[in-house]
Amino acid sequence: MNDLYMLIAGVLPIVWLFVSLCVMRLPGHVACPCGLALAAALALFAMGAAPGEVASAAFEGILFALWPILLVIIAAMVLYRYSVATGGMDRIKGLLTGVSRDKRILVLILAWGFGGFLEGVAGFGVPVLIPGCILVALGFSPMLSVVACLVANSVPTPYATIGIPVTTLSGVTGIDAGILGSNVAVQLFVPCLILPFFLVMLAGGGVRAVKGVGLITLVSGLSFALPLLLVSRFMGPELPTLLGSVCAIACITLASKRLYKDNAHNRQYQISTAGPAEGALAFEGQGKTSAADGQGRVSATARGPVSAFQACLPFGIVLLLVTATSLIAPLHEALGRARLEASVYAGTGGHTLTFAFLLTPGILILISTVIACLLQGGSLSALARTARDTVLESRNMSITVVTIVAMAKVMDYSGMTDAIAVMLIAAFAVFYPLVAPVIGMLGTFITGSDTTCCILFGGLQASAAQSIGADPAWIASSNLSAAAAGKMISPQSVAIGLRIGGLDGMEGEIIKKTLKYALICTAIISLTTFGRILLFG
Repeated sequence: MNDLYMLIAGVLPIVWLFVSLCVMRLPGHVACPCGLALAAALALFAMGAAPGEVASAAFEGILFALWPILLVIIAAMVLYRYSVATGGMDRIKGLLTGVSRDKRILVLILAWGFGGFLEGVAGFGVPVLIPGCILVALGFSPMLSVVACLVANSVPTPYATIGIPVTTLSGVTGIDAGILGSNVAVQLFVPCLILPFFLVMLAGGGVRAVKGVGLITLVSGLSFALPLLLVSRFMGPELPTLLGSVCAIACITLASKRLYKDNAHNRQYQISTAGPAEGALAFEGQGKTSAADGQGRVSATARGPVSAFQACLPFGIVLLLVTATSLIAPLHEALGRARLEASVYAGTGGHTLTFAFLLTPGILILISTVIACLLQGGSLSALARTARDTVLESRNMSITVVTIVAMAKVMDYSGMTDAIAVMLIAAFAVFYPLVAPVIGMLGTFITGSDTTCCILFGGLQASAAQSIGADPAWIASSNLSAAAAGKMISPQSVAIGLRIGGLDGMEGEIIKKTLKYALICTAIISLTTFGRILLFG
C-alpha cells in the first residue's frame, strides 16, 4: 500500500500539468508554480521528506534553471534581435527564399536542418526560438512555427551541445559512450525518416502536401539519419547532430534545386513576399520590436545592404567558439578552470551544480554577439540595453522555466520519479523493454532536458535490463532516444516557443498539437527496442 501511495504521489504532479495546461488552459507561468507547490506538498506529506530537503531541492532547481538554461535562452534572444537590427535577418530571409519559396521546403531547411544545427551547438530551447522566429518572419503563423520547431527539435537532442546527453548517460551507467550513441542512432533511424514528412504535412495543411516534395522530404530524412549512424559509430557522440544537420541543409538545398517542379500544385504552397523580420519576436508588454525605435532599445547598426557573410557572421562565430572550446582539449581544460561548484541539496545523494563561466553555451553566444557587434561597427551600449530589455520582457517564460525545473528537482529527490519507474518495471516484467522508452519520454516531459532525464533514470534502466536478462546498453539507450520525443511536449520547451510572439496562454493548445507526434515516435522506439530484445536478447 505504501508503494501505491508513492506511485500516486509521483503521478499527481504530471496529471496536474496535463490538466491545467491542456484542459483548464492555464498559462504556464500560473500552472507550473502551482505544480511546484503540489509537488512540494506531496514530498512533505506523502513521501516523508524534511522541509529543508524540499526547500533545498527547489532552490537547486531554480539555480539550474537560471544557469545555464535561461542564460542560453536570453542569449539567443539577444543574438536574434541583434541580427534583426543590423538587417542580417532580412538578408538570411533572402538567402532562404533564394533556395525555395515553397513553405514545405523552407520548414525543412529551418526547423529540421537549421534547428538541428543549433541543437548541436547550443541546445536548451535555442532550436525552437530562432528558427521559429525566422519562420514567422517568412509569413508562417506563430502556432505553426512553434509546433513545427518542437516536432523537429526531437531526434537531434541526444547529441545536443557536442554530445552532452550521451556522455552523461555513459557516466551514470558505466557503459561506453560510443556504444550508447550508436544504439541511439539505430533507434532513431525510423523517426528520422518520418518526422520530415510530418513537418511537410504541418506546413502544407495535410497529407496532400507531400505530393510534389515527397522525394525531397525523404532526402531530408536520410541525409540526417545516415550521418547520425555513421558519425556516432566511427567518430563518437560529439558531432552526429552537428554534421548531420549540415549535411541535411546541403542535401535539402541540392534536392530542391534538382527535384522541385514549378507546377500548379506546388505553386499553391509558395509564400508571398516575406514581411519584416522585426515583427517575428514579440515580447510581453511590447507587441513589436523595431530595429530602430529611437530609444536605443535595439542597436540600429544597419547602414545599407548587408552581405551574406555579415548576416551569417554572428552564427558562424558561435559555431567556431563552441566547437573550438569543446573539441580542442587544451583550450577546453584552460577555460574549464573558470567555474564554481556547489552542493545545494540538504539531504543525501545530492548532485553537484557546476557553474562554468566560460564554457557554457549561453556565455559563448553572448561573446559571439559582442564580437560580431564590434566587427560590424555596432554600438555596445545599445546592445547592452537590448540585453536588459530582453531579460525584463521575458518574465512569464522565466517563471515557467524556473518553476518546472524546481518541480522536477523536488520530484527527483523525494523519490516520486523513481516510484513511477519502479512500479512500471514491476508491472511489466519481461515486457519491460516496451515501456522503458515511455519512462524516458516522461522524464523529459517533467524535466525538459534529455541530460537530466539520463541522470534520473539512466542507471535505473540499465539495472532493470540486467534483472530481466536484456542488454543494459540497448535499454539505457532507449531511455535517451524516447527522451528526445518527450522534448516535443515538455512545458519548458513550450514556454520557450511562446516567446516567438502572440501565443501567451496557449501552452495547452501547443501540447495537444505535438502530443500525437511524441506518442508516435515513442511507440516506434518502443517497438524497435522490444524487437531487438526478442531477436538478440
